[in-house]
Order: sequence, then C-alpha cells, then structure tokens
Amino acid sequence: MRLHSLACAVLLAWCWTGASALAAEWSVAGVMVTPNGILADGTLSISGDGKILSVGPSASAQPSTSPVKLSGVILPGFIDLHDHLTWNIQPRWLPGRKFNNRYEWQDSAEYDRLLNNPHYAAMPAVACEAEIYAEIKALAGGATSVVGGLLSSDKTSENHKCVAGLARNLDTDSGFLQQQPVFDDKCPTVRPETDRKILDVVDNEVFPLELTHERFEYLLCALDHKTLRGMVVHLAEGASTDSAAHREYSMLSKEVLLAPVIGKPKPVPIPRDGLALVHGTALRDADFLGMKDSNVGLIWSPRSNDELYGSTTNIAAARLAKVDIAIAPDWSPSGSAGMLQEMGYAYRHYGVSSDELVAMATSTPAKLVRISDYIGALAPGQFADFVALNVAIDTTRPNTLNPVVKATPANVSLVVVGGQAVYGDKNLLQQLLPPGAVTSDLKVCGADKLVNLSGTGAAAHGWTLDDVKAHLKQALEALGTSLTDIECD
Repeated sequence: MRLHSLACAVLLAWCWTGASALAAEWSVAGVMVTPNGILADGTLSISGDGKILSVGPSASAQPSTSPVKLSGVILPGFIDLHDHLTWNIQPRWLPGRKFNNRYEWQDSAEYDRLLNNPHYAAMPAVACEAEIYAEIKALAGGATSVVGGLLSSDKTSENHKCVAGLARNLDTDSGFLQQQPVFDDKCPTVRPETDRKILDVVDNEVFPLELTHERFEYLLCALDHKTLRGMVVHLAEGASTDSAAHREYSMLSKEVLLAPVIGKPKPVPIPRDGLALVHGTALRDADFLGMKDSNVGLIWSPRSNDELYGSTTNIAAARLAKVDIAIAPDWSPSGSAGMLQEMGYAYRHYGVSSDELVAMATSTPAKLVRISDYIGALAPGQFADFVALNVAIDTTRPNTLNPVVKATPANVSLVVVGGQAVYGDKNLLQQLLPPGAVTSDLKVCGADKLVNLSGTGAAAHGWTLDDVKAHLKQALEALGTSLTDIECD
C-alpha cells in the first residue's frame, strides 16, 4: 500500500496527504548514501509533492525549513521485489527435510497442514488485516516498496482499501501511473478473452509457465514498449542438481530469450530489459551468460533457499556473468521477515560486502524493473522514499556501511514513502506528525515504534494495530496456528 502524490495549495503551510501531514517542504540532515558517494553531513530537501528537491552537503544547502537531524545513516528505501505478503502473518516453518524443488514441498502434507490450509481458510475473513500487518513488517525491515500483496482482481471488494497507504505496492498501487489498469493497444491479441490488463509498473508472476501463451506474449510485448516497466517471474527454484527445476529455465530460454535466424547456426539473444528471474537456484553457468545476453536480472533470496533446498543460487557464477542481482526476503515462513534481515543473512552467511548489499536492496532492483527514474536513489526528482537507521557510522573508515547490514529492525528510526513519515521511532514520529494523525504504538525487537495509519486500510475500517492483530490472532488460533511477531533477524 502506498501514498498517492499530493497537491498542495501554495498558501497552505501544511498539506494533508492521507498518510501524514508535513510542511509543504521539509528536510532532513545527517549521513547520507547518495549516487555520488556517502555524505558525512548532508541535507535532503523534500517538496510538497513528495519528491526530492535537492541533496547535497549541509554547508551549501539552503532548505526552506530547519532540517530534522537524524542520527546514524539515511539510505534510499529498500525495494522488495520478491515477497508473498499475506503469508507473512504465519509462524516460521522448519520442515524436517530438504526438498528437490518447490513443487515437492508445495505437495507435502506438512506444508498443507501448517501453512497452506490455514492461509486459505483465514483469508476470506482477514485478508485486509493480513495485508496491513505484513506491510508494517516490511516497513520494520526498511522496505518502502514491495510486490506480492493483495491484487485488485481478488474476490473481496475491500482489497483496494487494503492497499492504500504504508508501503508502495509496485504491482498494484505504485503511485507512478496516471490511471489503472493500463492496456497496450500496440500489442494485439487474437483471442478476445485474453487478459490484457496491466495492473501497474511491475507484473509479478509466481507460476509464469502456467500463463496462457497469448497472455505471456502480450506481457512481453508491453515490456518491450515499456508500457510495463518490469516483469518478475519465479523460475528454476529447487536444488542446484534438480533437473525439473532447471528445465523451467530451458523452456523459458527457448521461448522468449532466443530467436532462430536463417543462415546462422545458433539462435541469437532477444533483449528482454525489465525481465527479472526470482530464485534461479537450479541455474548453471551457461544460463547466467544467457541471462546477461538478454539483459535479464536476478532476484536472490538466500535464506529461504537454504531452508528449503539446503543451498542457494550460484551467485559467484551470476557475478562472473555480470548479471545484475537484487536481494529480497521471499516470505517469513522460510525466508526473512524483511529486507534488512535478509541483507544481514547474506552478509553473515555468504560474505557479501555491505556496499554491494545496499545496492542490491536499492539501486539494483530499481534498475531491474526500470523504475530508476522514480525511486532507488537519494537524487533530485525522485520520490522521497528513504529509510534512516540509528547505527554508528564512521565515514573515515573502510567498509563504512557494515553497521547497516549488522542492524536489526530496532535500529530503523524512520521510514518515509513519497515524502510522508509512515513508520519509525515513537518519539521521532510524534515530532514529525501533526495533531490528528492516526497512529498506533508497537514494540519491535525491544524498541518503541510508531506506525502512521492515516489514509490506510486500517483507518478506513476504524482499526488500530491492536485491532488488526486481534482479528488475525482470532482467525489463526481457530485454525490451530498463531500470529507471528516481527522477527529481529
């Protein structure tokens, strides 16, 4: 759920945007990670329409309002391109064995009993609450943009309300489009029943090979025209030696990444800018080279891969092929509860540098789905989506950003989406938000936090966060399971 751009009258000192009211222009100061490097003392100014006006050294900044000084470091908001949000209300699942591929665990009695059956039994009653709670979990991990939430095409008529406010939903409610859904008239379809809707800037396909051929071709055509900015597909998920999982990539490659040319012995790569593969744990060295040839990106979720298959994607081979790699948590039952936690996991278990991990959570996912003109960096003209972490940063030392990937959700002091403060330390948000803002207290990893529910599905229903949690607990406990807390690691 996200915040729509606001229109403010010039003479108003404050403007109301649904999620929070802030000065028509405001600014923050502190250590900042910018496209040009780390500013030891920078100032970022935010306009009334929720975009970044300027970023630069505080010594030369001329903000119209006194900056809010933030301790620690200010980074672009994390972009989560791989999640299954409404599943994140359930406890961690620790299966008693490893699996060969995703079809194997999805067909297991254990998965049905502990996750699948409770999820689908609960959703008719508490889908909206699940979305709200899951997005607060995402904010707690520093994410400002997500995919994988409730779709407007779901049966419940309340879904649109549930994806209003809080995080930016790139696949349903990004705030980047003038109208929704979008149709690409340059991409004809033969069958009139073919779904031609493009819900938002990113299309998220969990089972891409189950799409009809015509729907898949239509999406690729829209991707080619940039009517659709990004297409995220789950593919080749399983053990590194699993032939069935690898076969998925072979099928996709033959159909959409390669084109036969008369007179040439081998097919030639088709550029597929904006296409990104999720998981890819069964991919081989040659596959990564093929992805690079077609400009296809990779979204890496190591923790869930390790839990389910005992290993993860061959990131060394992907790097060697120069494939662009983003990181994302998958879901909290077997992955991480949020972006920050997944970054920490990759740092601890795979030795990925902090600089690379920050890029994998910010600029790289924006690049993969071609929304770098909107978000992904602290730069003028971009939407003011950022996160502040209260950690000790020493800009004079090497590996300056190591404290970021060692942080926990307790260190997330402020999350801003579209220029609006939506989550953070209780004392800080109370200073930023105006009287009348609808807020709820929560404790995350021992720290007192506040979430701004103004303009969200919760506020539309008159719910506090405690109400949301109570509804979820009641529904889940009746099904023999429980509501999970916001995990710290």
